[in-house]
Amino acid sequence: MGAILSSIRLDGVDALGDITPSRADWLTSHADATDLSAVEVERLWRRFQQVTGSRDKANLYPENNALPEELSNDIFVKNLLKHFPRLRTDDDAISFGYFISVMRWFDEANLHRKLEAIFQYLNNGDPIDATFLVKLFKHIHPDMTNDEIKSTAAGAMRLLGSTETDKLNQQQFVEGVLKFIPHDELAELLDFHIIPTAVSHEVATLPDLPLPPMMSVNADHVIGDDLVTDDQIKQLALQTSQKHWTKLILALGFLEYDIEAYKARNNYNAAATVYDLLDLWREQEGSLATKTRLREYLKISDFGKLVKILD
Repeated sequence: MGAILSSIRLDGVDALGDITPSRADWLTSHADATDLSAVEVERLWRRFQQVTGSRDKANLYPENNALPEELSNDIFVKNLLKHFPRLRTDDDAISFGYFISVMRWFDEANLHRKLEAIFQYLNNGDPIDATFLVKLFKHIHPDMTNDEIKSTAAGAMRLLGSTETDKLNQQQFVEGVLKFIPHDELAELLDFHIIPTAVSHEVATLPDLPLPPMMSVNADHVIGDDLVTDDQIKQLALQTSQKHWTKLILALGFLEYDIEAYKARNNYNAAATVYDLLDLWREQEGSLATKTRLREYLKISDFGKLVKILD
């Protein structure tokens, strides 16, 4: 993936090093440099804050700074960050501009390119064999027995067009995956949108987002009383946690990974987990965390009876 990500054009964001998050043109400058919308840049800024654990840190130092608890023990996250391009003036730092440039690549790349990147990411570009897959499956499926893992690894090698003792190069890996996984299923698995498709049409109807609260701009003049309140989140967490609450959380754009991480963080208390994830959604979405939008998510998640909480 290093070679793939190194091909991303970064000239436009290199000049943003002197602009700090406290400046009023922080988001708009990054939007202009990357051809992303202000909404997309704001969403990615909130994700970047989550990774750095800071509200105003413009650079990430993955080798020196501790990642948030839910990410710190994930070898895949650590390996991915290793391949992010580094600043020309500081080869230990990933700037916010570089971060959003890579996220844009994931948003726009086709299936073939994404599979090439996955191959590079899995084993740093080296050929993949059954021994490597055994290590991988042990990490993904810790409850499987050694015999089950070895059998699964051998089967995966055969499925991808190789034998248990052979190795797969990048081309064989990509062709094997494209051959044996239905296109629609693969596209869904590798789908990544900075703004989830389910809300993109809503974003298109909104005016340009105001700057984040830390930049001293109040969102109330844009959406008034439509912002979701803390009390409403508490009530929704209590009510939804008694049923199939994961459907709502997935509809909000979170992944199974997020759900499992927050379950563990809250000692598998459903109400506390839902509250934390709803609160995180509200923080990440900023001025998009409206009652109007949350009502729609409740409806499509079979919680339509709870929309009255948002009245």
